[in-house]
Amino acid sequence: MSDFGDRATSGGSVVLPGGTRLDAALDGVRLRALAAALLALGIFWIDSFTSFHSAIATLYAVVLLLAGARLDRRQLVGWSLACAALTIASFVIVHRNAPSTEAALRLLVSLAANAVTTALLLHRIVLDQRVAREERRYATMTDTLAIAIWEHDFSCVDAAIQGLRACGVTDLRAYLRAHPEFVAHIRRQVRITDVNQTALDMMGVASKAAFFRKLGDFLPETDASFAECILAIDERRPMFQAETQVIAADGSPIDIIVAFSLAPGTCLAQVPGSILDIRQRKRLETTIERTRIELERVQRTAAIGAMSASIAHEINQPISAVQSYADSAARWLARPEPNLDEVRLSLAGLNQAVANIHAVVQRVRSLVGGSQCDMQPLGLGSLVADTLAIAARDLDAHGARIHVAPLGEPTVVGDRILLKHLLLNLITNALQAMEGAGMAEKRLDLSLHARDDHVLLLLRDHGPGLAPEIAEPFETFVTTKPGGMGLGLSICRSIVELHDGRIALSNHPDGGALAAIELPLAA
Repeated sequence: MSDFGDRATSGGSVVLPGGTRLDAALDGVRLRALAAALLALGIFWIDSFTSFHSAIATLYAVVLLLAGARLDRRQLVGWSLACAALTIASFVIVHRNAPSTEAALRLLVSLAANAVTTALLLHRIVLDQRVAREERRYATMTDTLAIAIWEHDFSCVDAAIQGLRACGVTDLRAYLRAHPEFVAHIRRQVRITDVNQTALDMMGVASKAAFFRKLGDFLPETDASFAECILAIDERRPMFQAETQVIAADGSPIDIIVAFSLAPGTCLAQVPGSILDIRQRKRLETTIERTRIELERVQRTAAIGAMSASIAHEINQPISAVQSYADSAARWLARPEPNLDEVRLSLAGLNQAVANIHAVVQRVRSLVGGSQCDMQPLGLGSLVADTLAIAARDLDAHGARIHVAPLGEPTVVGDRILLKHLLLNLITNALQAMEGAGMAEKRLDLSLHARDDHVLLLLRDHGPGLAPEIAEPFETFVTTKPGGMGLGLSICRSIVELHDGRIALSNHPDGGALAAIELPLAA
């Protein structure tokens, strides 16, 4: 691999690619020019003042080759014209009185040799300039990459592997696992032959001269990636990639990903590797993990709060029933002649209301906590009738009546307690809406409509309808009621979604609000 473009200075001398100092290079150019000049004078003297009759002037091509190694186009043409002038001058000196045809031909051959050599050297200058531009472009490209590039010499690794094979080692992986000292020894032999500027910046090194030259100089002793690298070299994998750490010049660890190709045909003495600094990614992963833990803690806190608020919301109605039954039993007992039958009925209702409270708490905990509920086939008509019996006291207390269309008995798979409280929540919301609007006649309409694969339950009130400012009535904590918690409709949606159904709330064309619940029929 060519040099990545490092231009270091030392002792006031500029260092060229390959480590050549500029002053030494200039001295070499001067010496070559002096030798070429002396050779040209020697050829001129032999051609002009000796009896050696041959095309000696063709040797001026050697002068051009000797002088033209580091010349530009103008200098080369100057040397070529000088050699041509010397060739013609020798011809004039020797043959000015009686030029022969043979001598003229030798002159033409010498001048042609001069011209051809000059043309070839000019073409070489063009090629050298093109190569120099490509090298500068390559050096600029590699030095401006965001990824560090290191060139490795893995030839010692290949030699060590061949030595093990010659000693009878067949399972290389097991041998490396059993002999970590062998891995450490080979790692210390691998040389880093070149790096780009990004690698220098990443490692905190000022120049290539100060860069670590052995792989073992910057890999920690605990590194486990090099053993896999040895296996990749042995198998000649098309791509080797590993995540490890390197030690910077200041001793700080740097998390990296290294990748290079070891495909068959790759020269192991010059293997370029891409080194990606992933410290920022590691910091981001740490931040994300810490944020995730904090978010989970917040979510657990929110879930506990939501469950507490939901339980408080849902047991309001059963507690009211408990109070109603207790008051009723007290009134029957306070009569001059206590009606023990009615007291027993009130106490039975009280017992049922307490059991209902326990069931509601358990179901809400399951709903908020994501636990499985008691799902079983249910006759929806019977469930609605049972729910309306529970809601009868609330309907009487509000002076409301409910019109129920013939229900039928479509079967769904669901949790009886949750579906009852879904319907109770909707009835309670409707009663409170009509009560708050001061409606003289409080009426609700309820109907069931069985379709091909689902059943549609419609509950309409004759109240004021949905407020226009409520864009999403099912959002948690959204309410228009003074002192409302904004949990009833949110819980309704959760119950419906738990049953793979859909719920919608809209204004009826003839007034009031319409709740539509769609549940899948049991197979």
